[in-house]
Amino acid sequence: MNGSVNHTGLAERLSTVVGIPVVPYDADGKIDHDLTVALAARLIGNGVSALTVNGNTGEFYALSPEERRAVLASVISARDATTTIIAGVGLDVHTAVSDACFARDLGADAIMIHQPVVPYLAADGWVEYNAAIAAAVPDLGVLPYLTNPVVSGAHIARLTERAPNVVGLKYSVADPVTFTTAKTQAGDELLWLAGLAESYAPAYWQAGARGFTSGLVNLAPALCLEMLSALRKSDYAAASRVWQRIRHFEELRARDGSANNVSVVKEAMHQLGLCRREVRPPSHPLPATLAREVAKAIQPWRSLVPQLGRERVA
Repeated sequence: MNGSVNHTGLAERLSTVVGIPVVPYDADGKIDHDLTVALAARLIGNGVSALTVNGNTGEFYALSPEERRAVLASVISARDATTTIIAGVGLDVHTAVSDACFARDLGADAIMIHQPVVPYLAADGWVEYNAAIAAAVPDLGVLPYLTNPVVSGAHIARLTERAPNVVGLKYSVADPVTFTTAKTQAGDELLWLAGLAESYAPAYWQAGARGFTSGLVNLAPALCLEMLSALRKSDYAAASRVWQRIRHFEELRARDGSANNVSVVKEAMHQLGLCRREVRPPSHPLPATLAREVAKAIQPWRSLVPQLGRERVA
């Protein structure tokens, strides 16, 4: 370890579809680690080269510290030479630093620092929080996850001065104008990922994002990669066609303040025989009426969903 990060190389590897894998449970509600490995291998085998383990779609907020680490180990065991692994960390600074050091020792390439779990976030406090965690793992790339527009581009620039291993941001403020302003203020050195996934990827790409995160990738990685290819070619008509195909599904995830974001993904995966539908509180399984809407939303592209090469999940 030399205490430095190859910013350019890592940023290039992260300029892609960054998949956020789900965490499958068994019939007893425990994590099914064999299936966790199989699902990660399925994504990697279908062209997804970057995975954020313990992201929101992976129910980071509902896992114990031991479970988070075990999930990370399972996904890392499925990686190949081309896979970039980002480990989600967060909560209090001590916990985040401890998880970040574990991820470093296990061979992760970067960490994503979750938006702090606090109702009263100060922008200067956000800088201090992320800088403290980044300083603990200078060998790793760092991607703060930002959902609050109170943190301006000037604050982001201040963070990068304090923490040179911050290579980019997962930016999830639902306003392209705010995104453009923040990016302009922060400077040109960072990689910006559209953290609101395919729904916002075309708009954010035109403003300078060069990758996007995805929960949809758990179902149909080909669709996500098709959108990426179109955006890289500046073919916004083609990107719009992909957007139209996934619009109903993504609207279901965003409905009611994204209350069923993960539940919709897992319900779809259950219908396709990929994993069980169960989620942990504060998420909740879908009612039958919404489950039928999920079936309708995924029907047009069911044929694009690769299977696991194993028996159907009960």
